[in-house]
Amino acid sequence: MEMIKRIFAPAFALKGNARYAVLTEPLWGVPHTLYAPFFALYMFHLGVHDANIGIIITVGLIVQMVSSVFGGVLTDKYGRRLTNVLWDHLSWTVACLLWAFAQDFRWFLIAAVLNSTWPIGANAWECLLVEDEEPSKIGQLFNWIYIAGLLAVFFAPISFLLMRMFNLVPVMRGLLIFAATAMSAKFIIHYIYATETKQGVIRLKETAGVPIGRLLLQNIDVLKKIFTTPATWRILILITVLHIKMTIAGTFFSLYITLDLGFPEQYLPLLTVILRSAIMLAFFLVFQRILDRYSMYLIMICGLVLYIGAYVLLLLTPAGVVFPLVIFVAADACAWALFMPRRDAMVVNNIDPAERARIRALLMALMVGFASPFGFIAGRLAEVDRRIPFAACLGLFVIMGIIVWIERSKKNAELRIAETN
Repeated sequence: MEMIKRIFAPAFALKGNARYAVLTEPLWGVPHTLYAPFFALYMFHLGVHDANIGIIITVGLIVQMVSSVFGGVLTDKYGRRLTNVLWDHLSWTVACLLWAFAQDFRWFLIAAVLNSTWPIGANAWECLLVEDEEPSKIGQLFNWIYIAGLLAVFFAPISFLLMRMFNLVPVMRGLLIFAATAMSAKFIIHYIYATETKQGVIRLKETAGVPIGRLLLQNIDVLKKIFTTPATWRILILITVLHIKMTIAGTFFSLYITLDLGFPEQYLPLLTVILRSAIMLAFFLVFQRILDRYSMYLIMICGLVLYIGAYVLLLLTPAGVVFPLVIFVAADACAWALFMPRRDAMVVNNIDPAERARIRALLMALMVGFASPFGFIAGRLAEVDRRIPFAACLGLFVIMGIIVWIERSKKNAELRIAETN
């Protein structure tokens, strides 16, 4: 018990917006963990097959792109807190209710449009999270956000038991109604206890009385800044390629292992949620402090190498054999824990703090715009052979590795110049 208290003491010692962001995260993570592993199968059981799933993904990505363009403007114009609570409710609470009562493809399409406005709320939430924090603490802050979300693993057996007792569709409807309720509670609690950031107050004053149309036109100058700053456009390439990978893997993994490899669908939470989350949580709690002593770029590259090994194993796994899938999930979880928090810190540290909301929003818009065709492409390729999208992920990992290596070389060169001077 004392060891557990020591491990989690830094989380409860957090102050301000970071404290409430971390402590309320399980209210989003728990319900999402319960329904997410079954979501593609839920659509499949309601008559939405691979090609239509690909269409939903592509439409969603397009809406995400448009939403991201508005995200920075709305965050500055109406404040981080208000923007966050309004769009989180629209994109998650309302979308979950539509999914809960969905009957066919049209319901999922409408819900996807609403859910895909999440970048607006997410942009405001990230500003609340990091803007008043010291840059040196941002990496650890993202670690605790991930840990808070991963605590949901302890609730994952609920969906496993429900799937064994009842049919998938009614269980999913109940889980999605619960998700709408819990997520709404998170958004309201966070809104009540969070405070507007210093930069948020400045931007509220600067944008007061300025029409939204004029603020949108100012994005042109921000775009120029993105493409004339090498570190920022390298970040853009990295997050775009990663988004394509996450879209492909997140959508088709459950379909591939159940329909092609014969993995029983009722055991999906044991593999994709409980095992994966438990390994990630243990990795964060045991190894992350040790790893923080080393170069974040080398650790990210190690994560990408592990990703490649895991996906090669997945593609070589024969139907009906479970053990390689267990190894894949374990390797994938460790790779994620190595790569993702450092990617988040790298993004935050390469954005001008004075223009964080608009740069972050436009990076998201560009990322989604470049990635949007790949949902449709992946759906078509999956209809031919569900292994093809996962084979494509191998090339995406190589691209990410090149970007991280370039960034590492640039940072090392800057340090050498600084030491010389």
